[in-house]
Amino acid sequence: MRRTPTRGLRAALGWLSAAMAASGSVLLVRGQADYVALIAPVWLPILGAIAAAVTAWLDRGRQVVGSLTMVLLLPSVVALIFHLLRVIGAIPLPVDWWATVSSTVAAATVWCTWQVSRPLTRPDGSSLNTPRWVAVAAVAAALAYPALKTSWALGARWLAPRGTPSGIDANYLFPVALTLVGITAILISLRWWNTAAPRWARPAAATGALVLVGLGLSGLSATFHMTPPEGPALGVVVYGSWLLWGLLTLTIAGRLSPARTGEPSEAPRSPMPSGTHAASSPLVHGQVAKNFDLTEGCVHGSGARVRPGRRRGAVK
Repeated sequence: MRRTPTRGLRAALGWLSAAMAASGSVLLVRGQADYVALIAPVWLPILGAIAAAVTAWLDRGRQVVGSLTMVLLLPSVVALIFHLLRVIGAIPLPVDWWATVSSTVAAATVWCTWQVSRPLTRPDGSSLNTPRWVAVAAVAAALAYPALKTSWALGARWLAPRGTPSGIDANYLFPVALTLVGITAILISLRWWNTAAPRWARPAAATGALVLVGLGLSGLSATFHMTPPEGPALGVVVYGSWLLWGLLTLTIAGRLSPARTGEPSEAPRSPMPSGTHAASSPLVHGQVAKNFDLTEGCVHGSGARVRPGRRRGAVK
């Protein structure tokens, strides 16, 4: 059965939605840095705050609205990565502190929304019945960008940005290596398709999928806000494939469950056997052996004997 979110979780989501709305309103009034505005437009956290408040209040339809909440807030969560890189000095540029606070609240809201809405389960609380072809499609989506990079390394120029060098370098190896790690994880997940998965498998797959979805949405937003000289085609192909890869990986994560999938659960056993089964029940035998010595015919706790043909209560 589906686990009902606690009153505390729903209250926490309500407070987080209020904080999200407040921080989004501040950004709407004062504006935000260009590096944030490109990937997370200011209206997204405000709409996400409204959706989060509705998720905390709803009883039915919570999965749908919760999923919408996370989609709206994921670009702000991705922006948190760039905020942190600027904070630690990896990117030597000024930090937008108000936007950093907003992104931090967005990350907390996404986590709480996930706990409240439980999006990767069916209405009865069981895992998703994702078919195997979804894993094949996820691998195909993951290979889109490495295939482009490989073609550029071999000298092809289709969709290549200006100044893209031929040959293999760090700019080629890094995204290809990350993609191979993701594909390996998808292939490993197939071993748990119809069996119980480790408890860490679903959260790990869901986290990676949400990162991909957030990067895809943020990249598409930046592509259409700042169209490169070559046009938006490259951004649509690359970030669109990441978005598709993330969405397909989410459905794979929904298939993984610590409980066995595809197997009927055992019928609940009656605590006290009845009818013809009672005589052969180990529970009954254990109770009889505890109170009566059938071989000696003695009632435990006394030396009296039960004479054959008499009631057990009639002890001489």
